[in-house]
Amino acid sequence: MKKLFSYLSIVLFVVCLLGAPALACDNNPCDGGNCHASGNFDISTFAAGGGVDCALETIPNGVAGGIGAAGGVSLGEASGSFESYKKPVYEWKKVCRCGRCRWERRLVGYKTVTLGNAGADLNSVAGGFVNTNDYVMHDCGLFIGVGSQTDTFATTRGSLHVEAEGLAEAHGFIGGIAGQGSLNGSLIGPSPLCCWDSEGFSAGLAGQGSIGGFAGGAVAGLYGEADIEAGIDMFGNSYSESYRGITFDGDFKTEYMGTNVGASTEVTSYKAVDTSCLATGCIDGGFMASGFAGSLTVQKTDSGIAKASALGMYSGGGSLGCNFSGSAAGYTHTSATTLQGYSGSVMSSSAGMQVSSNPVGQID
Repeated sequence: MKKLFSYLSIVLFVVCLLGAPALACDNNPCDGGNCHASGNFDISTFAAGGGVDCALETIPNGVAGGIGAAGGVSLGEASGSFESYKKPVYEWKKVCRCGRCRWERRLVGYKTVTLGNAGADLNSVAGGFVNTNDYVMHDCGLFIGVGSQTDTFATTRGSLHVEAEGLAEAHGFIGGIAGQGSLNGSLIGPSPLCCWDSEGFSAGLAGQGSIGGFAGGAVAGLYGEADIEAGIDMFGNSYSESYRGITFDGDFKTEYMGTNVGASTEVTSYKAVDTSCLATGCIDGGFMASGFAGSLTVQKTDSGIAKASALGMYSGGGSLGCNFSGSAAGYTHTSATTLQGYSGSVMSSSAGMQVSSNPVGQID
């Protein structure tokens, strides 16, 4: 019996030396679930619109017409993602071996941590309107004229809000383009219904147009946020009208002809970039605009001639944040006066033109 007790003592001593855990020892190295998380997004926007309009009007020995077009395109694209990671979790546990206990910090599992939150907002607006009208002017059979006018509007706008937090990234792009233009003309000759002592014609042509665009992008990560916007609006107008008429003053008769023309263009643009933390964004763009107006009137009799001409042009442009307005308006007019019972004529001519071009830069 003593020998058996001695053998058991030796076995227990060897077991303790080898570090084998005794009853109630905790040997669970890990506890808890195994999971992970991730996410991503991809969004896009697109907008396009516009129109075309034309008109034509005729009278005896006269015609006028115009055409206009306006439109825009805007688009955006954004994407982003986030990932989770596993964080080890430790707890203090009481570990007993061979009747001796102590506290040890043991790995009990893993916790899935998601710091990422990625997102974006996009907004795209684009399009245009156009309207062309023709008309006839007259007064008691002694005056008649014909004309056309076109009004246009075009726009392109975009906005992008990118947001990313923690272990996340988000990026986006926006862009747009817009343009508008118009052209109007008129022509008139002597009346085929009356006995005119003079011959000739009066004509005019006016047109304008503009085009512009923008592009920008943003990248964000680690609590980053980027706001970015841009927009361009365009307004245009052009017209041309030609006329003829007769006036009487006793034995004096005056035959006259003339043309009025004009064109104007306005452009407004803006941009805005707002970044924070580890985010960056930029946007750039610009526009160009131009227009012209011209008229010519020629009138003659057997003993005289009158001629008048007028031409005006404007142009301008700038980067985003600049505004522009330009215009050209003018006229030509001639007349032939005869006296009953007398030979000869008195001729007259006049012309005028006013042009402006006013760029307005951004105030920083």
